[in-house]
Order: sequence, then C-alpha cells, then structure tokens
Amino acid sequence: MKGPRVAIVGIGGYGRVHLAHLMDFHRRGELTLAAAVVLPQDFNPETQGQLADLGCKRFASIEQLLAAQPQLAIDLAVVPTPIHLHAPMAEALLRAGMHVLLEKPLTGSLAEARRLAQTALDCDRKLTIGFQYLHAPEVRALRKHLQGGAIGTLQRATIIGAWPRPHAYYQRNTWAGRCKSQDKWVLDSPVNNAMSHFVMLMLHLCDCESLEGWQLGGELYRAQDIEMYDTAIFSFTHPNRPRMDFYGTHSAKDLIRPSLRLEGSEGVAEWQQDRFAKLSNADGEWHQEANPESVTREVMLRDIIAHWRGEDAFVCGPHLAMTHVECVWALHASIPTTPISAAFTVQKEEENGPRTYVPGLGEALQTAAHQGVGLHQVGAPWATLPTQSTVSHPEV
Repeated sequence: MKGPRVAIVGIGGYGRVHLAHLMDFHRRGELTLAAAVVLPQDFNPETQGQLADLGCKRFASIEQLLAAQPQLAIDLAVVPTPIHLHAPMAEALLRAGMHVLLEKPLTGSLAEARRLAQTALDCDRKLTIGFQYLHAPEVRALRKHLQGGAIGTLQRATIIGAWPRPHAYYQRNTWAGRCKSQDKWVLDSPVNNAMSHFVMLMLHLCDCESLEGWQLGGELYRAQDIEMYDTAIFSFTHPNRPRMDFYGTHSAKDLIRPSLRLEGSEGVAEWQQDRFAKLSNADGEWHQEANPESVTREVMLRDIIAHWRGEDAFVCGPHLAMTHVECVWALHASIPTTPISAAFTVQKEEENGPRTYVPGLGEALQTAAHQGVGLHQVGAPWATLPTQSTVSHPEV
C-alpha cells in the first residue's frame, strides 16, 4: 500500500532524529520523503547529498515549500521546529492542505493551542503531536489493564526523574530556558520540554481531559543561569479523581531515570522509561519489557501513517495534548520561581563542559515523592512552602 508523501520542516536539533527515521522509512517504501526545508543554519553538505540521492527536494524556507505545494502534493508535514514556531508553521501547513505531525509540545501558549486545534478542524486536516511514549506498546498494554480495573480505582500517580544538564544545554540555541523567543511564548522547562513526555503520559493514563477547576500546589526553582525554572514539584488534585504529582529536575547531581508510579485501591503499577511497564494486585503480577526509544518513535510514525490512511490507530491529537499546555500554563500563571542561592550549588567541570548542580536534590526529590510532600517538608534548606491555587484558564 502506497505511503504518504512527506515533507520535513527543519532538520537541525531534534529534527535530525526525525529526519533519520523518515529517510529509513523512505528506503523501506513506507513513505516518500518528497521535500525538506533546510534552514541556512542547518545546512550540511553530507545531509544535502543524502537528500538528493533520495530524490527529496530541498527548500530554504517554509514559504518556498508552501509555494511549491500544488506541484509537490505533500500529504504529511513533520515539524520538529522550536516551540515558538509550532503554531505559525503548523497553521500555514494545515491551510495549505497538509496533515501535520508536530513535535511536542503542542504550542507555547493556550491561545495558540486553541487556535491551532480550530484551524485543523476548519481545514479538515489531521494534526498530531509527537508524544512518542503514548504509542509505546507497553504503555498501550498498561492502559488497557488500568481501564479493565487491574489495580482498582486509581488514587495517585507520581512522576519522578532527574536529568542533569550541562551549561551547554541552555546555550545550544536562543530559546532554551527562556520564557519567550521573538516575542512568542516558549516557557522552556523540564515540564514543557525534556520531561513533557512523562507529564503527558501521566495525564493520559489518568484520563484527565482538562485541568480546569483542579487544585494546584507547586514549587518551582532555578539553579541554572536561565529565565525559567529547572526544577519543578507540583500536585494536581480534584474530588473523586486521582492525585497527580510531579517531581523533576535538570539540576541534580546524578541521573534518576524517569518513572511513573500508579497507586490504585487494589494494586500498584509502574512504568519506567525505555525499560518496562508492570503491575501487581491480589491475583498476581504483569510485566512487559519496553523497546528502545528509537523503536518507540518508529511505532509512533507507523501509527500516524495508519491514521492518515483512515485506519483505527491511536494518535495524540490537539485535544489530548491541550491538557499538557494547560498544565504548563497553570504553573506559569500561579507558581513563582524561587532562585536557589549559589551557596547551595556546585559547579563541576565535566567531559561535556561545566555543569551546575544542587547537592542532595535528587535524594530530596525521592524522599518527597515517597511521602507526597514538598521539598521544604523534607528539609531542603533553600526550599519554600508550596503555593496553592485553583486552575482557571480564561481566553489568553
């Protein structure tokens, strides 16, 4: 069966990962990589040669791609561009008649997210968002078990993870760690970028369709030399709904592999990134190994191609991804960011360059997550009490 004609917009940064998968799919005949927008800063002679060998037309701007669409007849555009470019680029591509796979997150603001979702409806085009772990086979299997009542009524979901980042992580582009770029919202943080996959996974497995009216308690901290926060602890609660907790940072000394724990009235379940999903109850245990991340991205791309064909395949559409944008915006609107004094940090020279971390932060996160409390309650000397608010999203 013939696959879609595909264009990729942007091949720098994480776009390189998408490009590698698209070229592999092209060579296997699962799609035709018909066009690529190669921005000047992403130009690479070797990549240009590879694209030419595939018969892929190259353009220097999205405007050139749009102008050529009547001749190219692109079915699906893959857009792994910076967050602040998601909305304008995706909207233009949808209006040009293309379906769109947009790299996570959906957009940088709620207003953009709502407008983009409406544009997809108006244009009768499919808009999907690249939260690849929602497509992972072990996650789909775990969700079925949860929906079947394997651990009873879901009561609490907890994410914990520490992904240390060197200074170079925040220096790799003009928007990393910033609130805005080119006067467009970015809100780059663990919650909106690197760890957004896990936030979205928690929201999905908890069947949370909107956070409007939920109670939010949270703490945001900044140890790095950035505008935004690099450490977040928050909890969403609502009557008769599972409590959703997040404990994540880029400023711990050591790695804590991201995981999600789900506690129910009759058992517990756990998912660990790229390792496994499992659960246990009075009847026994279930366990399924995970694929490597690269395989999970391939599963996502095949699901999106099947969805394009009209098959009954799971995809993450704008309504589902909107809940993640709500989470990011609730934190931004309600929770102040507390700087961590340099007296409580250590700067270390490493192979990848200098890195700043907070001694004891990883251990404090693990203890607080286990107890379901904030960092102040477990004795972090720089921590504050959680800020409390009710989530409300006016037209912003």
